[in-house]
Amino acid sequence: MSYIAVAVVVVGGALTAYSQHEAGQAAKATANYNAKLAENEAKAKEQQAHVESQQMQKQKERLIAAQRAGFAKGGAVITEGTPLLLMAEQAGEAELDILNQQRNRAMEATSLKSEATLQKYQGKQTARAANIQAAGTVLSTAGKGASTYNAGKK
Repeated sequence: MSYIAVAVVVVGGALTAYSQHEAGQAAKATANYNAKLAENEAKAKEQQAHVESQQMQKQKERLIAAQRAGFAKGGAVITEGTPLLLMAEQAGEAELDILNQQRNRAMEATSLKSEATLQKYQGKQTARAANIQAAGTVLSTAGKGASTYNAGKK
């Protein structure tokens, strides 16, 4: 009779330890998946920044060309004085807008990369904790099994 009780305790403990280990592995896989999503989103932000920069650069060039044409149409000399200063100021402001947009997208991408790193770390730590918990279950089960066996011998 004591062998059956010991077997039940051991099998129960083994199943618990296995499920703890598997839960940790599932959490790690989920974290790695989430990290990959964040990494992909970061790459998309970087690509978006490049495309937006190109679009903004073309828009800046069109604006300056329109200003130049407007000044020339009005008979102004565009290579000196107020027209030149206005075009230079507009070009500078447009360039600052481009740089701010690039900085914002870079910050978004960096944040997503940091999130990915954190996700991987959390998954690794969760799996480690589950393995430690499973090892504790194995040791506890061994103690319960020995107690059950000894109680059955009496």
